Amino acid sequence: MCNYIGADIRRVLHKPSFLGAIGTFAGLFALAVFIYFNPTFTAELYVTKISSFLSFFPLIVGLFVFLSVYADDFKCRSMQVAIGYGIPRGKIVLGKLLESAVLLFGVAAGMAVLILAAPILLGLAPSAGHLELLALTVAAEMLRTLGYIALASVSVFLSQNAVNGIIFYVLLSSKTVYIILTMLLGQEFLTNMIGDLTKYLYTTQLYTAKGLFVQHESFWGILLLAVGIYVVGPTILSAIAFHKKELEF
Repeated sequence: MCNYIGADIRRVLHKPSFLGAIGTFAGLFALAVFIYFNPTFTAELYVTKISSFLSFFPLIVGLFVFLSVYADDFKCRSMQVAIGYGIPRGKIVLGKLLESAVLLFGVAAGMAVLILAAPILLGLAPSAGHLELLALTVAAEMLRTLGYIALASVSVFLSQNAVNGIIFYVLLSSKTVYIILTMLLGQEFLTNMIGDLTKYLYTTQLYTAKGLFVQHESFWGILLLAVGIYVVGPTILSAIAFHKKELEF
């Protein structure tokens, strides 16, 4: 299992499209800093602008992680080969999620170094609080991406068609689904009957946990709940769906 994950990670790391996505995101970050930087630019403005920029992490970096980990495997049928060698389907599903997590963590760690170093090199004199908030934002966007990948993978394993998962992932990472659900669940008649359900959305829960951490309040409960529902839950569903499907060769 470890050999399977390790080999696939090495394959992804040699993909020009994946490396290009990372380079594009880093280049866009540099361009954003170049555009925003002026004599009146402060550490507070840097945190605000870059936090907004990081919201594109799931759409740009996450999409290529999803394509590299899931779409390529279904395209070349390597999952079927792994199953033929005796790897259980449940481990395949878990392995894909772990592989995505490792790749996302690596990219996020690299971006965090750039994002935290930039204000110091620019002489903006960021405080420890500024740097902490930036690091938390990177972590939140990484977890948001992992959750979207877990959710989108359900349709991939259920249909054995990566296109369905790609479409769903784009809708999630572009916040299209989040905006629609916020509008629907925020209707006055719904909030009057059953309360505000928007606070249970994955993005809202992650950002709430981040805010609680900054305020030095307990955040583990809401964070673990979010990860359990939106990462662990879909992974279990994917394993069940994949186990019941006939393999297509």
